[in-house]
Amino acid sequence: MRFYENIFKPIPSFIFVLGIIIINPFHIPPDPVARAEDKPVIMKAILVERTPEAAKEFAKNRLDDYGWKNPVEWECLLSLWTRESNWRPDAYNKKAVYQNGEKLHAGGIPQILGLDPDLSVEEQVTRGLVYIEHRYSNPCSAWRFWERNFWY
Repeated sequence: MRFYENIFKPIPSFIFVLGIIIINPFHIPPDPVARAEDKPVIMKAILVERTPEAAKEFAKNRLDDYGWKNPVEWECLLSLWTRESNWRPDAYNKKAVYQNGEKLHAGGIPQILGLDPDLSVEEQVTRGLVYIEHRYSNPCSAWRFWERNFWY
């Protein structure tokens, strides 16, 4: 075996793996927030009014996109976000929480740490629903957790 054969054998494997990473044929999202971008229905042309009533209507219409067709799921989400922010898009918790050494405030309708309350209602609701789906599977599981801990 020539000395250069050992050098060039791993290269085709490396190129193959690099190609899979770049092409991403399985469309693996890098994080849960990226999954929000994959969800259909949000159109940038639709701008929901920044009111609690409009936010509720938008969220209620999005539940089917997550497979939450049971009306009870809506009731749980309604209870959860009513307790968290009373559905106010500009809600901001002044009390900071330290997470990984970073000082974060909860913001927006879902009161997610680090969420900017200046984001659109569509973005706040979508991030909140993705968070619930990722962490609790559905709004009722999140609501049950909130009832025990007063946070979710």
